[in-house]
This record gives sequence, structure tokens and C-alpha cells, in this order.
Amino acid sequence: MLYLMDHVQIAENKIPQKNFHSICKFCEKELKAIGLDYLYANIDASSIEYERCTCDKSKDYWNEIDYKIQQQKKKEYYKQIINQFYSQNYISKRLKEYKFENFIVTNINKNEVKIVKDYTKQCINNQQENGLIITGNTSAGKTHLAAAISNELVKRDKLVLMGRLTSLLDMIKETFKDNSKSESKLIDLFSNIDMVVIDDLGTEKISSWALDKLYTIIQNRNENKLPIIITTKFDREHLLNRFYQSNDKELSEAIIQKLYQMCYGIELKKYDQEEKVSKSN
Repeated sequence: MLYLMDHVQIAENKIPQKNFHSICKFCEKELKAIGLDYLYANIDASSIEYERCTCDKSKDYWNEIDYKIQQQKKKEYYKQIINQFYSQNYISKRLKEYKFENFIVTNINKNEVKIVKDYTKQCINNQQENGLIITGNTSAGKTHLAAAISNELVKRDKLVLMGRLTSLLDMIKETFKDNSKSESKLIDLFSNIDMVVIDDLGTEKISSWALDKLYTIIQNRNENKLPIIITTKFDREHLLNRFYQSNDKELSEAIIQKLYQMCYGIELKKYDQEEKVSKSN
């Protein structure tokens, strides 16, 4: 009796010593076992590895399998780096507490909250490639909403990295003295994970080097059709003026133009206590 094991058919009964073989399910070519010259009888057929068939359908099959394995390994590497970042960043512990359920909804921000919730659902379902810029004065709830989005995505097994630009770029700087990491791999991480959230952009002094890395990340995510979230207390003009402090006018303008091309924008206004409606449902 024969049974199908993934891409090959293997005899169910014990196979005679040194006569291990299987059959390609696509072209029925006989396939030899790999590295079994030294083995003895009573080998479990399910544990045997066989050579790969060279027919076109088998090549396509194995290319797909190898790609999935590669992507899974890359995802595990990304998770390791992200968890390491959060373990070293005390702010991340506070961010985990920010949820839609404990965000204060008011008459002046309820429409923006609805927009953000709809945006989050689209990101969860991989239906959103545009970014989101959340502006507003201090204590308006920008970081809270951005973290709420992040936490919802993480609950759905999405890879999310959230922090201030300097903290995120410090991960790249660490590669200069840590040979186990590389700048290219971290740029690859920033460019390919499900979501990157840059909090309070513009509040910290930014160098020309930082602008260059920021542009690379933004450009790569745009090309990969992946969203990015920015929170900032500055409008477009004032954010550009902050970037000008790097003394790289051309790059500053390129970043602002790219961000506002690929992102939606909402503005949160700080609520008064008497304007409170409810916590977000």
C-alpha cells in the first residue's frame, strides 16, 4: 500500500535495507534516499529524506517551500531584534498600556478616533498600504492612538516597531560595534515588517545621517507598499523647518514630500475634561 507524503509517495511497510526510494508525485520518477548508506533495517520511512526531482513542477514546488522557510526564518530574526529593542527601551512598557478601550473619546476627536479604528482594521487585513500622520498639540493623544494601533496589530501576529526616531536609529548605530548585526539587515527589517511607528517626529535634533536613513526607510516602505505611522506636534511647514537644522535642505524637502504623498493625515485636538464623552468602545 502506498501513501502520499507531501511531494513523494513512500512504501508504508518496512523498506528493505539499502533499498530506500520514493516517487515524485509529479512525474513519477524514482527518487533515491539521501545519506543512508550506513543505516540499518527498521528505519521509519517518514524520517527519510530524498533527493529532489528535477522536473519543472517539482522545481516550482520546492522553490515555494524554500521561499516559505526563508521567510519564516527572516520573521523569527525580525522578532528577535524587535523584542530586544523593546526589552532595552523602558518606554515600550508604557506603550503596551495604550489601547482603544482606555482612550478618552470626546466630541472634538470622535471622528478622528473612528478614522483610526477603520485604518487599523484595514492594516490587520493587509488592505492598507498608505501611511498615517497624526498631528496635534502635546497631550492630545497622538502617542496613545499610535500605540493602540500597534497593540492591535501585534495581537494579530503582525511585526511592529514603535519608538522615537533617535531610538530606532540607535539600533543601526549599534551595528557599528556589534559584528553579529549589520546595518543592511536592520534597514531590511525597517523596510519589510508590517508596521513602523515613529513617535514625536521633529522633537529631537536630527542629523544629516539620520535624515538619510529615514529617507531610505520611507522610500523602501513606499516601494514595498507597506504603511508607516508618524506622530508629531508639528504641521508640514514647521516639521520641514525642523529638518532644515540638519543643513541638508534637499533631503529634508524630499522626505517631507514623500511622507505627505504616501500618508493620510489627521489632527487631534486636546480635550477639556467637561468635553469628555466616553472611553473608546
